[in-house]
Amino acid sequence: MATNDDVLCPFCGLGCDDLTVEEESGGLAVRSTDCPIARDRFAHTPPAEPPRVAGAPVSLEDAVRAAAMALGAAGAPLVAGLGADVDGVRAALALAQRLGAVVDHALSDGLYRNLAVLQRTGWIATTLAELRNRCDLLVVAGPDPAAFHPRLYERWVAPTPAFQNPPSREVVFLCGEPLDSTRAALANLPVTVLPGDPARVGDAAAALTAALPDPSRAVGAAGIAAEDIATLAERLRKARYAVVAWAASAFHGPHADLTVERLVRLVHDVNRQTRCAGLPLAGHDNVVGANQVCTWQFGVPLRASLGGGAPLHDPYRFAWDRYSDTADAVLWISSFRPEIPTFPTGKPVVALAPPGTAFADEPAVFIPVGTPGIDHAGHVFRSDTVVALRARGLIDRGLPDVAAVLTAIAAALPQEAAAC
Repeated sequence: MATNDDVLCPFCGLGCDDLTVEEESGGLAVRSTDCPIARDRFAHTPPAEPPRVAGAPVSLEDAVRAAAMALGAAGAPLVAGLGADVDGVRAALALAQRLGAVVDHALSDGLYRNLAVLQRTGWIATTLAELRNRCDLLVVAGPDPAAFHPRLYERWVAPTPAFQNPPSREVVFLCGEPLDSTRAALANLPVTVLPGDPARVGDAAAALTAALPDPSRAVGAAGIAAEDIATLAERLRKARYAVVAWAASAFHGPHADLTVERLVRLVHDVNRQTRCAGLPLAGHDNVVGANQVCTWQFGVPLRASLGGGAPLHDPYRFAWDRYSDTADAVLWISSFRPEIPTFPTGKPVVALAPPGTAFADEPAVFIPVGTPGIDHAGHVFRSDTVVALRARGLIDRGLPDVAAVLTAIAAALPQEAAAC
């Protein structure tokens, strides 16, 4: 039984790099943490299986040729999912450029609730390291982000800051109840819960912003009493380094970006009194990395069309779930999880996903691929966008990586498609 120490988890945007992972019975088991995401994803290591074309097993070379024919014949292809490491995303975007395809990540909804605000207004954001080492007041806005990032508090809030004479730290939950695991992780820190309506956390943020100049004139909002709004406004004014954290994917409704905008405005106005920064939390399946690669490759973020001679960004029109109705062929990449959405019938779907992936409808081509951090090494970006982390391979199931498969598909494209 082989034991791997200091393993990086590539599945969540926190990029925890302290895992102990053991090989057992041909699979993997996480021994060092109870994180449900890490335990579930590392444990999912079924044996390799052959590629399929129209449901029939074929060689990898035949599957690559079939994928190239299906994608090369399309007039409006969609390259989406993009659940891959940095090299895989680079290869996907290179192929999409040759095809003139639209590109998007499976989890870009939460990302775009943040990016829409960044594009409109800008923001003041911090990093996980700054949270751990400088923050003395953490305001968690909305539903507890630990539902998406289970080790957030254990890794970045509860530990003692690295600096000498660190400030005392307190945590306030605004319009959200901390999970039981969160309460356990924060057992040694002062915690205040203001359990207002999570759907109206933007109203609470607006009330706090209005109360900052004069907390005595605070009004209640989102089910939180005026005196509690006033107390928190005063604490924000007196903080040395306040951080407002949120997980935009937990915000629901058609205008969730406006909730983010109110939180960003709160951060902006607190900075008139003291130092404050926002911490937007995202990053599953390397969505942050996919957006970073797209931006540095083409000068525009995801939800872009690479046809027509120049990249065209449209966050509404080119959202993958909307554009899939228009696309006449789909390349879906999901190397981190065995999950593929259902697409409208009548169009070929080429799926790159781990072995054991279940399909509601058999794709035209299925090519099993390895998972970064399990089958091969790869780089993924952390949620705070500033750090790219390298995950190493742990086992060899004989599976190709996404970059190798996509490079082969690009080489096999018909000449007329390759010239696009």
